[in-house]
Amino acid sequence: MTNVNIESDEEWSYDFLESLVEDIEENRNIMQCISCGKCVGECPAAKISNFNIRKIISKVLRGDRSVLKDSDIWYCYLCERCKRVCPKEGINIPLLIINLRNESFKKGYGPKYNDLTKYVDMASRFLTNGTVLDDPLDGELSEDRVKELDKICDFARIKYVFKARNANQQKDSDKEESQEKKESEIL
Repeated sequence: MTNVNIESDEEWSYDFLESLVEDIEENRNIMQCISCGKCVGECPAAKISNFNIRKIISKVLRGDRSVLKDSDIWYCYLCERCKRVCPKEGINIPLLIINLRNESFKKGYGPKYNDLTKYVDMASRFLTNGTVLDDPLDGELSEDRVKELDKICDFARIKYVFKARNANQQKDSDKEESQEKKESEIL
């Protein structure tokens, strides 16, 4: 039994967790969570948003499917700091988050526009200067970590979103320049 803020056995409902485990067996390991808070303490997303993986795990273990509608699952950057500091073996929080995001899409929820823009902003900072936060918590990331995050960005198609966003910004900038040039020619 875990210590994820569950008061009594009546509050447990494994139906939701079992549905997540059907997709990814490794999700079963979140039952080992001891609610120590190390994951939240090391989380860059928790520093700049309301993201709290302990609350998410608690909802999953209670069978609260409302987590699929929550903005919180979209704030995780999948940087895996939580996984590295977790004292329990085999708890893969980024994998759980990816699975919850997939379930959210399957149910027709997905991210709200504001959630997605915050996520893209975090990804943009990482792709341009190798950090998630404007002011990194513990300095620049090591080259190995940057390579790992680069793979995650490829997997999550963040680079695609980033490139598309930059292309749209460039188009908007070009349109503005063209409009300004036309206006100056008229004058």
